[in-house]
Amino acid sequence: MALIFDSLRYRFFLAMSVLLLVAVTSLVLIAHHLAIPALLAEEEVYATAELDRAMRAIGNELGHLSLLNKDWAIWDDSYAFLTGEAGDYLESNVADGLVFEDADLSLLVFLETDGSPHWIAGIDPANQRYTSCPGPTEACTWTAPVLESLQGRIANGLSDETRLWLHAHPQPGLVSVWPIVRSNGAGPAVGWLLMMRPMDTAWLGRVREGFGLALAVEAIASDAPAPRQEIAREGSQTLIALRRVPAAPPGHALELRVELPRHAFRARLDDLRLTLYWVVGLVVLVVVLVLLERMILSPLRQLATFTQHVQQRGDIDPPRSLLQRRDEIGVLARKFQQLLERQRCQTSSLIELSQHDALTGLGNRRLFDHRLEEAIDIANLSGRSVVRLMVDIDHFKAYNDRYGHPAGDKCLKTVAAAMGQHFSLPQQLVARTGGEEFMIILPDTSLEAGSRQAETLRRAIEALALPHAASTASSVITISIGVARYFPGQARDIEGLTRAVDDALYAAKQGGRNRVRREAG
Repeated sequence: MALIFDSLRYRFFLAMSVLLLVAVTSLVLIAHHLAIPALLAEEEVYATAELDRAMRAIGNELGHLSLLNKDWAIWDDSYAFLTGEAGDYLESNVADGLVFEDADLSLLVFLETDGSPHWIAGIDPANQRYTSCPGPTEACTWTAPVLESLQGRIANGLSDETRLWLHAHPQPGLVSVWPIVRSNGAGPAVGWLLMMRPMDTAWLGRVREGFGLALAVEAIASDAPAPRQEIAREGSQTLIALRRVPAAPPGHALELRVELPRHAFRARLDDLRLTLYWVVGLVVLVVVLVLLERMILSPLRQLATFTQHVQQRGDIDPPRSLLQRRDEIGVLARKFQQLLERQRCQTSSLIELSQHDALTGLGNRRLFDHRLEEAIDIANLSGRSVVRLMVDIDHFKAYNDRYGHPAGDKCLKTVAAAMGQHFSLPQQLVARTGGEEFMIILPDTSLEAGSRQAETLRRAIEALALPHAASTASSVITISIGVARYFPGQARDIEGLTRAVDDALYAAKQGGRNRVRREAG
């Protein structure tokens, strides 16, 4: 037995076996008790962020519905209908049921000021038939839960927080209500107008296209035994994120379900496994280096030096002498080079994707926020002002509804290309920050110059002559632009600048659209 252990070969195999056993055991414990739980925690944070994004998407949809609801509520014809002066209102605007398809609505409710129904019209979710009644009776009994919820809110006093809500029964939907007044604001409100938009398959499809969310919505009993939010994993491919949100009427709620791919988790897990394999391999190589000096010590020293340089620089390749070797070390060096090249490509692609809009190629919200902060910092140092433009394509939803989303995407690309051509200086930035919303940064520019450039852009977009038969502003695609300025010493931060440019854009829209408005003062 002593002779066996005196043999270098057996001592080598014994040392290698013990070393490998200790290394593998340690790495397995680290992976299962530290690394994998950390990856799962990161995945839960990702799922929560996606659920939050789904809630923001729903809030955005509620905002769009509220704007449509307001347009109808301050329409003089709606006012005349409530006061009995427009006898043909229903026949002209509601009776054929087309308004529900065009505006993606399922219910319109006109109420008196005391909350009693004046007229109800909508699409029965049970049979998809159009119904129209003076109250929630006969063919319109399905509207009773929505009407009761609205009447309760009116009785308690409607506010900005309570005039928009989610509804679960008789179907999941978005609800908005506005007081009916004259378009000029004269006189008190004569009633209320409620609009409901169904959260049906078509709506979920638009959410998927607009926000990239595989979202499903289900109405459930609010007292069902389940937590407010759940994360479930279906194998190694799919992550299911569930969140329950309050909805009317009492006793109901909506459960949001988002399906998420587990690409990041699998990639990180593969990286972890690869790291473990590398650690084990390096330990073995170190032992072999000690025992086999002449065979592999010199090339392994080169490889170790190279790995250190990669950590410091990351833009170098393995030495040519290692890449040309025909043995295992040469294979290892070439694989390392492939991994580095793949990592560089992935890193470059991720940076590009994280800062640019996939449809238009313009900068996205992340890049815009970063560049705006830089522009503000430079302005503070140089003493020169920065102008910010906020651009919105007029009636773009109507354009999508009439011409379809492929045509809408083509329109966005055309408008984005025109913006990029008009603002192409290196320090300028054009970014797409929403569906049809764009932001432009003009450093070292006065408010007057920024307004002139905005007007030039507006005319250029109008000159594209893209047909828009559904627009009330023009027969072609047009834009509305808000202009605001930041200059050093001004008592305004980025949020103040955002409010100013948003107010200017709102003024442009209120003024009839297809125009430029700059901040007051």
